[in-house]
Amino acid sequence: MMYRKTWIAAIAMAFALNAAAQTFDNEGIRPFISVQGGVTRSFLQEGVDRKWVPMGAISFGAYFTPAIGARVQANGWAWNQNNPIVGKRFKNAYYGGDVDLLLNLCNIVNPHYDKPVNIVLLGGFGLHYAKTTFDNVTSPLLDKKHERLAPNLRAGGQLDVALSRSISVLAEGGVQMVSDDYGNSGTRSKAWPYALVGLSYKFGKKKKNVAPASTAYLMETDDNQNANTAAAQPVVAEKKAEKPAPAPVVEPAKPAPAKTTQTVNFKLGSAQLDAQQQAVVNEVATWAKNHPEATITLTGYADKGTGNAQINQRISEQRAAAVKQELVKRGIPATRISTDAKGDSIQPFKNNDENRAVIVIAEEK
Repeated sequence: MMYRKTWIAAIAMAFALNAAAQTFDNEGIRPFISVQGGVTRSFLQEGVDRKWVPMGAISFGAYFTPAIGARVQANGWAWNQNNPIVGKRFKNAYYGGDVDLLLNLCNIVNPHYDKPVNIVLLGGFGLHYAKTTFDNVTSPLLDKKHERLAPNLRAGGQLDVALSRSISVLAEGGVQMVSDDYGNSGTRSKAWPYALVGLSYKFGKKKKNVAPASTAYLMETDDNQNANTAAAQPVVAEKKAEKPAPAPVVEPAKPAPAKTTQTVNFKLGSAQLDAQQQAVVNEVATWAKNHPEATITLTGYADKGTGNAQINQRISEQRAAAVKQELVKRGIPATRISTDAKGDSIQPFKNNDENRAVIVIAEEK
């Protein structure tokens, strides 16, 4: 019966993975590796000497869409057990692995890979090599048929807390239904709870996207403007020496109003400026002091891939206010500065993470 359930689970997982492979997210497949350690509750059919024992696991897998993935896990656990019924000491060890289907609940509604916290359901099946010895001698119960493979079904969940885009803390808990052959005692199925915690590393680099011309912000300089607006000198046709033509009066070209655009970037969920972005604010302040007639517009944004509309509107307002405060500290009058905030209603950049920003436009009227 246990083997039949194992095959049914394998067929169901194959169909699920085939469907997932046809709906890739535009960020592509995200492979990962994770290493975990923890405990499992061990016991044999007699129910004696139950205890929590150490367990280790290493997993390889991938998310085929933001919500659906799969993994292959190698794991094992071992413990010593005193059996007062037969008056002997057991040494038990299980080594093997599992194949699991992963379902990220947080990405079903809002399908983006980069979230600070993810809740994942998992389920699958596995096969373990189980070995038992009595006082360092292989048990006489372990005949050829009993040298012994123990199939199991697994169900559980994960809490994935991101430390960075690639590294996260991975806590996992669940139950394994282990079917074990005890020779003359028959085959028994037992529910073995387990708990693991460790680190997960997600492969893949952030894609570089070029914003279309309609949303790209061109950084203009005074030198470029002066070069583009400089008037060409007229060519005066030669006249006869006896009747020279009067020299034309050339009026100097009026320079175009000066303008500069900068982008101040922020980290996920933050309105704080780091040292690199402080340097950008310094450049804006220096330009504004050299152009005292210019006004400055600060527009705050938030990325659509995280949070919600209300949270993102608030953080975009805070980001614009933070840049204004830094400009005022550097001697730019607040009356020259206006602020606006778009939240995630407008995404000026195609790359999701680049929209955690304030766009600065300073220009002379």
